[in-house]
Amino acid sequence: MKFNFADAVCALQKLLQIKSVEEEPAPLAPFGLGVRQALDYSIDLMRGLGLRVKDGQGYYAWGEVGEGELFGILAHLDVVPEGSGWSYPPYGGEVHNGAIYGRGALDDKGPVIAVLYALNKLLEEGLTPKVRIRIILGCDEESGWLCMDKYKEEEEMPAVGFSPDADFPVINAEKGIVYHDIKIKVSDDIIDFAGGHRANMVPDYAIVKIRGAAKELIAQAEQADMAIEQEGEKTTIIAKGRSAHGAHPELGDNAIIKLFKVLGNHYKDIGILYEQFCKYDGSGLGLQLSDIESGALTLNLGKAFLYKGVLNLSLDTRHPISYNKDDITKQLKQVVQGEVEQGFYHLPLFVPKDNPLVIGLLKAYNDVTGSNAQPISIGGGTYARVLPLGVAFGPGLPGVADTIHQADEHIDIEHFRLLTRIYYAAIKNLCF
Repeated sequence: MKFNFADAVCALQKLLQIKSVEEEPAPLAPFGLGVRQALDYSIDLMRGLGLRVKDGQGYYAWGEVGEGELFGILAHLDVVPEGSGWSYPPYGGEVHNGAIYGRGALDDKGPVIAVLYALNKLLEEGLTPKVRIRIILGCDEESGWLCMDKYKEEEEMPAVGFSPDADFPVINAEKGIVYHDIKIKVSDDIIDFAGGHRANMVPDYAIVKIRGAAKELIAQAEQADMAIEQEGEKTTIIAKGRSAHGAHPELGDNAIIKLFKVLGNHYKDIGILYEQFCKYDGSGLGLQLSDIESGALTLNLGKAFLYKGVLNLSLDTRHPISYNKDDITKQLKQVVQGEVEQGFYHLPLFVPKDNPLVIGLLKAYNDVTGSNAQPISIGGGTYARVLPLGVAFGPGLPGVADTIHQADEHIDIEHFRLLTRIYYAAIKNLCF
């Protein structure tokens, strides 16, 4: 099947119209029916392009072509919740002002379609791959990576490859990632608290319900442009923020932290939490760490809820490659006045700049864009970490606004076109 650029745009729009946010499991849909639908659509598309395909029981799927050593391109179909504040439908796949809007346009559905289009173009030109190229599509990247755990149990792992799920020019260092669940007893006056969607999203809302709120507290909340609702002795305060990727908390406006700031003037326990978590560089917790290879630590307080008088917090920390997750946990347990439990984590990734994989991908990017760029490090975590040798490669472009995990996530059509050209050159360099 010949797959032209207009077809690629149409395919991306259709994929964006599928709400592939993790939900309750169903038969052959371990991450919910929406994710299953996105997987089915992608399998049909890969089969239509002439790839050999396999469905990993709803955990993953792959499509491959060629013979010999296995080269992997790993991407994901699940997306984070849409949040609020969208100008256009988050699952509409609509084109406005030359851009395609939808949750997943950049992370990671746009790159999935760009890679498929680039590979199809190479095959349509009659070129023969010198390796076996396998496009691996996961379904649980935004949550727990159970998809990759399942893949590793059941499938052949490529020795080398890349993940189109970060930034250009090429990512040769990814910080370590560790989540923590923190439980802290708070004042009995606070009878409800909820905020955020996921640890890896800057929360765009936070709500607290208080019994007998002081007039000064209400006045301060109003001055901070928070909504106030009163019912008898109960006062509800609603803070709004701006979502962003947990790896870039500086790009968002954390609604939980905003609420902590107001509450902290009246409740000592909340005031301590504000001082500890208000700075995304970790300095409030004694975690202001950095190294030359990967840069500075960042942290994001992404979710909070109250249960039986205990405030439960979800913290996403991205630490430099020269430190480890246990360093972070030890420090948190020393300074946080509550329970700290280490959860989901990814070890750091580092590939030297002179590795042939890095050189080949960087050449493709520089040749297509006319740049003289060098590899960079990121706080994000990609499927490159599951490979014996892997790096992240695109889709974010230097100097182009990043809307991943934000309202109005989109990709300009010309950005999408450039993306396909870069992946075409990269796959040609390394696999043909």
